[in-house]
Amino acid sequence: MVLLASCRPRPDRKHFGTKAKAVEQELRQMRSSPIPYTRYAYPKPTIADFSVDPCDDFYAHVCPMGTTKQDFLSSIWETKRQIVRDYKFEHPENLYVNDFSTDKTRKVSEIVTQFLHSDESLTLCNANQKIVSIFTRHLLEFNIGETDSLENWKRSSCEQKMEIVRKLIYPTQKFIYSRMIISQAMDGSIANSLMKKLDKKLRQLFPKLKIGVLKELRKTPWAVNNGALEMYEDALQKINFTTFSDIRKPLKHAQSVFLRAKTKCIDLIRAKYSQEIEDGICEVVAAGEAVRYINKPIESVYQSDLRDILTDQTAAFNSKDNHIYIGNDFTLLANTDYLSDLYGGIGFSMTHEILHTLVFDYRDFESHNSLAEFWTKDAKCVEEQTRKTCETFPTVTCDTKKTFEEDAADLAAYRIVWNLYKKAYTRKTVVEKYEDLDKKQLFSYGAAVVFCSPNGMEKYSYHDTTHSNVYQRVNSLMSQMDGFSEAFNCKPRDRMVRNKARTCELYGSKAERKKRFH
Repeated sequence: MVLLASCRPRPDRKHFGTKAKAVEQELRQMRSSPIPYTRYAYPKPTIADFSVDPCDDFYAHVCPMGTTKQDFLSSIWETKRQIVRDYKFEHPENLYVNDFSTDKTRKVSEIVTQFLHSDESLTLCNANQKIVSIFTRHLLEFNIGETDSLENWKRSSCEQKMEIVRKLIYPTQKFIYSRMIISQAMDGSIANSLMKKLDKKLRQLFPKLKIGVLKELRKTPWAVNNGALEMYEDALQKINFTTFSDIRKPLKHAQSVFLRAKTKCIDLIRAKYSQEIEDGICEVVAAGEAVRYINKPIESVYQSDLRDILTDQTAAFNSKDNHIYIGNDFTLLANTDYLSDLYGGIGFSMTHEILHTLVFDYRDFESHNSLAEFWTKDAKCVEEQTRKTCETFPTVTCDTKKTFEEDAADLAAYRIVWNLYKKAYTRKTVVEKYEDLDKKQLFSYGAAVVFCSPNGMEKYSYHDTTHSNVYQRVNSLMSQMDGFSEAFNCKPRDRMVRNKARTCELYGSKAERKKRFH
């Protein structure tokens, strides 16, 4: 994705980053939410700058500099956090509401640290050696590959195990981290439980988007001529879709694991120490056991993705070209009754992720991706458009090679979801207050506002991500689309029109026809 440091690119994952929706000035007042927590409206959209002609610079028009509320990604993240905070306030009886607060974690950490540095810790082996093994194991870090350290710990006597943890500079560091994982996971579960209708909405939308991609694929001349159609269809059909709801069941069971482990631990050392020390020791044991359970393989999720999913911070990605995940933040983008929002925002995001499986850059060729060798030989138009926009709107140093796949996924996804949107809104009754607004304009706003960032138009001396600058992404997309020029009545001399390099259609009937020769 684009804006977040939290979206860390990895070799097996293709990130999109930020998505959402927008409307024109007449729709600044957001409508109330259709989801159960009706007081949470969809995050208020950016106020467009109508002193800037959309035909001259659409990003500057939609995302004006100096507007404090123009960070769209932050707004949806904060909305999700507020939903969770309010739920916790209204349900203090829930174990995981207050039991994993930062304050309690700090207090328990201090108690455990003081215990380890006291003479009382010397007696724990006499109290219960089994608890010592579990307690010390959950205070020690054993990274993958550190088999020697693990084996040495296993061979150590009870007293030696206690001595190992007493010598740690920060003995409760792993414990604090474990509680943080549980706390984040529980917050994610709370948020997702309140978004059941939105989650269902995304699951209904995803197959529609896949079908939309499939239809364009089947009309693509080069895919037919290259003999790639069957392979590409197979790759498309294998893409599955998951959200946070797919891991809620194991997370709920982790609560039971935590409670059982703590209860059993207290029974084993009851009356051996003060109540707060017993609680501290058993908190370490319980947190460690719960995290071990959480980290067990989950059928619908790649193990390498689990940490980012549990953190639940603006996650949306395509992992290993066959697994698309949409986190709770982006699930909120389905909180709308308007098709321009639905397709221009989350629909665009999800289609972008699907297209990551069917667009290829130099890394795919270097790794001998079996699909890449059959791909169109006319994909240089992607780099040409990126380069043209970077010249027309010079805000960053562009790296068209590094950003190629993200740019290609943008261009291909936008055309496909635009076609789906046009078919959808012609079949549906127009919602009140939308009658005076152009549907094409609304879609353009919906797809652009999600990229609004406080520093979106600032100049940078270098480019260090796999995503093009948000300024470039928005204006490239709009310049490529004839529908944009028609919607805003742009003239040939206008900068957004002049910014178009050449028509770049990777999929669909207008894509290039030539075979790829090897």
